Amino acid sequence: MQRLAWSGILAPLLRLGLILLLGVLHPDYSQTRDFISELGAPDAPFPAVMNLLGIALVGLLLVVFSVPLRRAQPPGPLGTAGSLLLAISGVAFVAVGLLPCDQPGCSSTSPSAVMQGHLVAGLTAMTTQTLSALAFGLRLFSGTGPRWYAVTSLALGLAALLALALLFGTGLRLPAPGIAQKAMQFSVDIWVFVSAVALLRARRSDA
Repeated sequence: MQRLAWSGILAPLLRLGLILLLGVLHPDYSQTRDFISELGAPDAPFPAVMNLLGIALVGLLLVVFSVPLRRAQPPGPLGTAGSLLLAISGVAFVAVGLLPCDQPGCSSTSPSAVMQGHLVAGLTAMTTQTLSALAFGLRLFSGTGPRWYAVTSLALGLAALLALALLFGTGLRLPAPGIAQKAMQFSVDIWVFVSAVALLRARRSDA
């Protein structure tokens, strides 16, 4: 089970690393203006790398990580809900990678069926991963689990929720929508990373 927990370390690092690397290799890509999915658009230099490794594989790793995360939690509905939401998020990310943007720049003008699936799966993935962190954060008020972990989960979940609200509440018309999306994604990815580190340290202490 400890080996499975390493998926929670690898998933955030893989996503971040590929966003930074492929962003540099894409001459027209702006980290502040453009969305993550645009690194997997047809006009990107290495779309398959982003779609299969940076999105679909990351989603699969999140599904794997949800298993040891759930088993490490004390009994209670919030831990179960949080783990399940993370697994759903992972499945949705797999769908995002397998239904990539099929128009240059991920244009949503007259979207195809594939693009519509991509958008729905993307919104599902981001929302459920945010709700997963919040579920673990709400345990702060139920008194289950370590207090520091609940506070961290709540803070990062709220940061992601605020970024999502700004992004979609303005109809994606922010001056720097890419920053808002990445702030949301990196907040919950940091939460996954922290969760994995805490789980691995706890297992090592027990051993």
